[in-house]
Amino acid sequence: MKIVENKELNNVSITKQSIDDTSDLPYIPPSPLPAKSFAMLVVAPAGGGKTSFWTSLLLSHPTKKKPDINRIYYRYFDKIILFSPSKDTLPMDKLKLDESRCFLKYEDQDLIDFIDEEKEGENLNNLIILDDSIKQIKNNKEIHKLVLNRRHITHNPDEDNKAGLSVLITSQKFNAADTYLRNNMSDIIIFKTSVKNELDSIKNDLMSDLDKDLQDKLLKKAFEKKYGFLYVKNYMPTKDRYYINFDKVVFDDLDIDDEDDILIKAHMQEEEEEEDNKKDKVKKDLKKS
Repeated sequence: MKIVENKELNNVSITKQSIDDTSDLPYIPPSPLPAKSFAMLVVAPAGGGKTSFWTSLLLSHPTKKKPDINRIYYRYFDKIILFSPSKDTLPMDKLKLDESRCFLKYEDQDLIDFIDEEKEGENLNNLIILDDSIKQIKNNKEIHKLVLNRRHITHNPDEDNKAGLSVLITSQKFNAADTYLRNNMSDIIIFKTSVKNELDSIKNDLMSDLDKDLQDKLLKKAFEKKYGFLYVKNYMPTKDRYYINFDKVVFDDLDIDDEDDILIKAHMQEEEEEEDNKKDKVKKDLKKS
C-alpha cells in the first residue's frame, strides 16, 4: 500500500469544542476513566459484578481509615437520575440520591422532562443511570438521541460553564443492547462470560482490530479472576483501546495487524467458510442419494 501526500491540503487546523471544556469540573477522575459526557456500557450476568461496579465508582473515596482508596466519581456529578427495577435493593442510604429522580421503570417522559429542565438550568455536570433496563430501552429513539447528542443536549447557551451529561447503562448480555447503542458507547466494560454467541459478538463488534488468537488471549487474561473485566475505550485506536480491569494492555508491534492484513485474513476466513459449506452440502447430497 502506498499513500501519496496531498501537498495542498496537509495542514488543517483543529478547532477545539468548548463544550468539552473540563475546567469547571470539581476534579478529573483517574485515567483511564472518562471525565465528561461519557457513554458507558457495563455488561455482566446476574451476580456478575455490574451493580457493584457502578456503585463503587460513585462511592469510592479516601477516608481517614483508608486514605489510599481512589476517589473516582464520589460527589462528582451535580445531579444523578436513576432508572432501575432493582432500586429498592441498592445502597440508597450511601448513594444519597434524590428520590424524585429515582424510578423503578424507564419511561421516555421522565427522561424528556429531566433534559428539558436541564436545558433551562445552570449547565451542570449530570449522570443518567439505566440499570437493568435494557429491554425497555432497546431500539428506543429517545435513548439513541440521548447517547448521540449527550455532549450538547442539556447545554444552556445563556448560562456560564459548559454542561456535561454522562450515561451509564448496564446489561446482563452484550447482545441485549442494540447495535446503535453498542457502536456509540465511549467506554465498554465486559465482565466474564462463557456464552459463545456473546463472545463472538464481543470479538466482532469490539475487537475486530485484533486477530483471533490475540482476541482469545486477551479475553482469557481479562476473565481469569472471578470479577475481572475487559475495558474497551471504544473511540480509541488499538494501542490505547484495551485495558484489563484498569491496567493498560501494551501490545508488541508484531501483535497488531495493519488494516490490510486484517482485511486479507477476513477474506481468507470467508473463503474457508465458503469452502466448508460446499463440502457440507456435498456430504448431505451424497447421503440423500
